[in-house]
Amino acid sequence: MPRHPITQPADTRFSDISAGHLIVKQLEAEGVERVYCVPGESYLDVLDGLYDSPIHTVVCRQEGGVGMAAMSEARVTGRAGVAMVTRGPGAANATIAVHNAWQDGTPIVLFVGLVDSREREREAFQDFSLGGWYATTAKRVLTLDNPAEAARVVRSAFAIAESGKPGPVVVGLPEDLLKHRVSGSIQARPAQGAVLPGTEELDAVLDRLAAAGAPAIVLGGEVWSAEAAAAVARLGEQLAVPVATDFRAADLIDNRSAAYAGMLGYGRDQRLSDRIAAADLLLFVGTGRADVLSDGYTIGLDAETVIASPDAELQGHYGRVDLAFAVDPGAFVVALAARLEARNAAGSALPAPSAERRERLTAARAEFEDFSTPRADGSRFADLGLVMQAIAELRDADAIVTYGAGNYAIWPQRYLPSQAYPSLVAPKNGAMGLGIPAAVGAALAHPDRQVLSFAGDGCFMMNGQEVATAVAEGARMTIFVIDNGIYGTIRVHQERDYPGRISGTRLRNPDFAKYAEAFGGTGFTLDGSQDIREVVAAALAVDGVSIVHVQADPEVRVPQPA
Repeated sequence: MPRHPITQPADTRFSDISAGHLIVKQLEAEGVERVYCVPGESYLDVLDGLYDSPIHTVVCRQEGGVGMAAMSEARVTGRAGVAMVTRGPGAANATIAVHNAWQDGTPIVLFVGLVDSREREREAFQDFSLGGWYATTAKRVLTLDNPAEAARVVRSAFAIAESGKPGPVVVGLPEDLLKHRVSGSIQARPAQGAVLPGTEELDAVLDRLAAAGAPAIVLGGEVWSAEAAAAVARLGEQLAVPVATDFRAADLIDNRSAAYAGMLGYGRDQRLSDRIAAADLLLFVGTGRADVLSDGYTIGLDAETVIASPDAELQGHYGRVDLAFAVDPGAFVVALAARLEARNAAGSALPAPSAERRERLTAARAEFEDFSTPRADGSRFADLGLVMQAIAELRDADAIVTYGAGNYAIWPQRYLPSQAYPSLVAPKNGAMGLGIPAAVGAALAHPDRQVLSFAGDGCFMMNGQEVATAVAEGARMTIFVIDNGIYGTIRVHQERDYPGRISGTRLRNPDFAKYAEAFGGTGFTLDGSQDIREVVAAALAVDGVSIVHVQADPEVRVPQPA
């Protein structure tokens, strides 16, 4: 999804401008529509530049929420999200979003206000080591040391964040240098095109897929496209190859496709893992044989392996590689599907898939449909299976779903298949607290689409304050808080490893429906005594922010087996 400039052409030159204002002018040239921030005195000159800018400043309530909202915007637009926080404590709070973006491969640019350049490394008030904190979880850490270079530093940050394997870039802004008057010009974004394998290389991939007895395609990564989602569906259907997705990357293909077999990773269908383990060829697109999708590097190790990834170094991949391309993954599958169609039109079509291949795909698809069909959980309170059934039936086809981490996330992950790209924002690194700020970012980036957010009681309280941001911004979103009074994931491990010794996992919660009302939203309750479908329909109809307090059975830890 290309970024388009808002106001400033690349040849715009300023003879007398502060470095902070020049940063804003470059952000405009980058096509930035929103920045998410908690304000700080360390970057007041940038905030002043935003006063007259068409860029909308979204004021959040905590820096973790700032970074996660920017991450969500990146995921649902394909363009780097922009976050701004202050030095010391603010930078510390934002660290979770940087780690999340690093592990997920999400492009964000985080601007961090710093102490005066004269006071750095002298234990001044709120001073800290920018590189020391972020160097291991950011693609690059930059500091504005020359005010005249402000536009170039911003341009470099976006180029690094969005190129290759996307990820976070952190830019330090010394308070005193932002106020310096400089002469400078807007930096142009170089014209770029996707570098793709040639015809012979594409044919080699297609021939390998056709020759395999039990191939599978695995999709992952970020910065995809609707065109790529459609192309990979056509590939899987025409070649009778099951398509699976990495953990929390289910929207990379329309899950209604006859080729889609499900999501790998935590909460996956064991039958799908068994199929990947039995595959004789694996085509990884946008990812490699990573930890979570391979059940801790234990499945698919012997399969012939082809990888198309933006990461030329294949970080995170484990094991065999027979053929690899450093490419834009979305452009790769579009080119691969086009090459298949060209061969069909030219009379050099691949052999028709065998009956065994088609039966294998049909069986994989049937298993996914069985696995993703909501079933009653038999709860003493609100039955999560029936809640998901109502949501699945009543939601919009292109609804965007967000959630954080915890056992509760298995329900929307399993029972709300994605039907459009982009339509899912969830943390691959298992960060709690993502769902609410992610919903804010998604709702502001796509105000015409329905946004559904899910949070456990523990997860919600980590960034639930961003409900205030959503209401202030006039965002439209429906939040389902799954309240079982425990840190559910940890309790499962605790009961397994330390039976009868419950420690540190109990929670006492507020009335989340009233929480919504306190912020100016609309609250609903599901405790098992209401008509689930009626309450869900009413919540989805709210033109603003609604929270459904779902009082869940603490004894029901995961969806019941099929």
